[in-house]
Amino acid sequence: MKTETERLAEHTWLKIGGPAEIATPESRSEFVDLLTECHERGRKYRILGGGSNLLVTDEGIDELVIKSTDACTDFEVNGSEVQVGASMMIPQFIKRCVDNDLGGYEYLYSVPGTVGGGIYMNAGRGRSHDLTISDHLTGVEVFVDGEVRTFEKSELQFEHRRSTFHNHDDWVILSATFDMPEQPAEKGNKLIKDRMSKVGERERGQPNAGSVFKSRSRLPVHKISPNGLSVDGARFVSGNRICHNGNATFDDVYRLVKRAAFLHRIMPPFEKPVIEWEIWE
Repeated sequence: MKTETERLAEHTWLKIGGPAEIATPESRSEFVDLLTECHERGRKYRILGGGSNLLVTDEGIDELVIKSTDACTDFEVNGSEVQVGASMMIPQFIKRCVDNDLGGYEYLYSVPGTVGGGIYMNAGRGRSHDLTISDHLTGVEVFVDGEVRTFEKSELQFEHRRSTFHNHDDWVILSATFDMPEQPAEKGNKLIKDRMSKVGERERGQPNAGSVFKSRSRLPVHKISPNGLSVDGARFVSGNRICHNGNATFDDVYRLVKRAAFLHRIMPPFEKPVIEWEIWE
């Protein structure tokens, strides 16, 4: 297992974040052993997945950061039942399901996070579509209080962009089991292609972290003159997406988010938006 002190900017899609001690387990057993050691020693840690919806302070993080992307990557199919490691990237999970004539999640193919991260935030198409990753979920394997436990879906709670795991920061998702609908691979591949064509016009050439708010409304803050609501090198490129020129700081982006939230509160429909990103300060 590799352990190094690195800037978290190298591990997040926003390319922002100061130094931290980062441990990278290369197997499930190394991951569980490290979690057990931290539990027994009372050592605080944070779990880093794909870093696709994470804003990190430039001051760095004192706790150990465990990067889990190489730890739990197993994938097993038994009829319509799929067991997948939490470290597998969502697009890879979906494609492997499609290749096994299983479908149901093609609309999530553009999500650049891990399966574990998707379950944590109950990733979905949007409130109006009523589609989320928990739809076909049947169970989740979790590291809890020094041991590995399996929870049935009925023991967990899921709602729009939120799950039971938000109330238990010390719970670590290891794997999940799904009961997937049968679907010809040809249809699944077409749905993937259609989804990617819809998101193809989004700004992906600059650092960003996807949707900023869980809010239903999308004020056109990106149309504020001259180049959209901005703070220094960070700006809104759509009603709910921030990009920056590579030189923006944590404070720049955080202030920009706060300004947009303020506008949501004082303009119709007068919402108090909830930030979708995870913020490490």
